[in-house]
Amino acid sequence: MQKLNTDAGQNGIDTTLFDRYAATILAYLCQQVANQQDAEDLLVEVFMAAHHHAHSDLSEERQLAWLRRVARNKVIDRYRHSALLTMLPLEHLVETEDSALTPEERVVQQENYKRLYLALAQLSPLQQQLIHLRYGNGLRLVAIAEIFEKPEGSVRKMLARTLRQLRTHYEKAERDTKNEAVR
Repeated sequence: MQKLNTDAGQNGIDTTLFDRYAATILAYLCQQVANQQDAEDLLVEVFMAAHHHAHSDLSEERQLAWLRRVARNKVIDRYRHSALLTMLPLEHLVETEDSALTPEERVVQQENYKRLYLALAQLSPLQQQLIHLRYGNGLRLVAIAEIFEKPEGSVRKMLARTLRQLRTHYEKAERDTKNEAVR
């Protein structure tokens, strides 16, 4: 790819990578993230990566494909990072709870959250990302399929299997908790 700071005389090319592909990549990023500002931030990250990894031997089609792959990876990284930020430690849960709950209800709810976090931790990173994209970010299956580069039907089945597996882990944690209470 050609570096972003190419001058007009170099190799007879008077347009930069950014000029050629920014609109296309930005349109893709706008479909993948919640707001325009995040898309623009990611766009800068994509073209910074292009600047640092210049591959001038690639054809224009391959350059666009490479930029799209970088954009996809940046979106996935952004979701992973936001997933880490949105998972609060259980100790901080009390601060965010509804004040209308009784102390007993609050303890029960915290135990349920703890079991849920433990069940989520037992899923693969791909399954965790799928759950986060669908329920944490509210993305539709079509958008998730595009991020994972898989057919929508495959993502739908993967989600169903993941939810079934999550339910199994959660119920097992619940049974274990009840068995410990009986002892």
